[in-house]
Amino acid sequence: MAEAVTDTSTIASWEGDDVTVTQIEAALTELRRNEQRAAVRTSVLTLVAVVSDRGQADAALDVVYHLGARHPSRTIVVVVDDDADASSGIDANASVHVVERQGTAICYENVVLRVSGPARHHLDSVVEPFTLPDLPVVLWMPSRLPATGDPLLAAADRLVVDSRAVPEGGDVLTRIVALSRRLYVTDLSWIRLAPWRTLLAGLFEGGLNRPFLSGVYEVQVAGNRGPRHLLGGWLMQSLNLHRDAVSLTPAEHVSIRLSAAIDGRRGEFVVERAGAERIIESCIDIDGGPCVRQTLRMRRQWPALSLAGALTRVGDDVTYRRALAGALELAGERPPSSVTAPAVS
Repeated sequence: MAEAVTDTSTIASWEGDDVTVTQIEAALTELRRNEQRAAVRTSVLTLVAVVSDRGQADAALDVVYHLGARHPSRTIVVVVDDDADASSGIDANASVHVVERQGTAICYENVVLRVSGPARHHLDSVVEPFTLPDLPVVLWMPSRLPATGDPLLAAADRLVVDSRAVPEGGDVLTRIVALSRRLYVTDLSWIRLAPWRTLLAGLFEGGLNRPFLSGVYEVQVAGNRGPRHLLGGWLMQSLNLHRDAVSLTPAEHVSIRLSAAIDGRRGEFVVERAGAERIIESCIDIDGGPCVRQTLRMRRQWPALSLAGALTRVGDDVTYRRALAGALELAGERPPSSVTAPAVS
């Protein structure tokens, strides 16, 4: 789980305009000499983030900063200049940071590459020289999806996307399914929904409430496009419901309402974030029984928390794939002809 960082400092940095990959590698070698004198280097992966401008790059680096020392990595942020008239070249800056954790100084490295011209079409050859050997490479797309034929996918072991942040249109869910043919996919929208899913499952614990699971006849889910479709798809698949039993409504915050009936008794099971306050509320209202309410306060630094969850995922997330299949059906998108989980390397 991510943690707040309060004692982090930059011990060395370098930058250059219109540089070659060889020059950047030489600069990193020199930076590592400073690193070796200052702290222990314990990187567990290479994180590659692809963004479209410097503002997005700064936002990505801020998220990585708040991961703290729990996921030390080399982070490579690639800023792609899609201006066809821009001159070809790579501008770069690199820095080494040290963070104190339980009395031990741990280093992590950030590299920002601003790529323009023809090089932007083969980012794999730009990025691969900077990946750490024998460690997994995680490709993170904060607000876009790569094409299924993007050569950068071949350099990665896992792809992290955010179905909520991708602009609507273009069969987003279908494209995510197609990408899952190439490598394992983790969706930050799905990770952020964990508190809602946990609270909802908890409503059906106990001998009195559990029988209502088999009597759910209507599901109402509200939220942004990615979250509401994933939640609806998950419930449709898990409860074996027809798609007509699931209704989806656009909303700023997530809410879930399940209506059920068993042995002549009706029950309403609700999990929702009612307003701007970072509180999730759950409620059980069963005929002839008490109305039970609970609240859960959402944690701060949610972008870093969700990315931390993504970086700890290994292998295939079968529950997410089932939710995604249901989401496709609810969205009316046409699934690819065949989808199989990628082989474990």
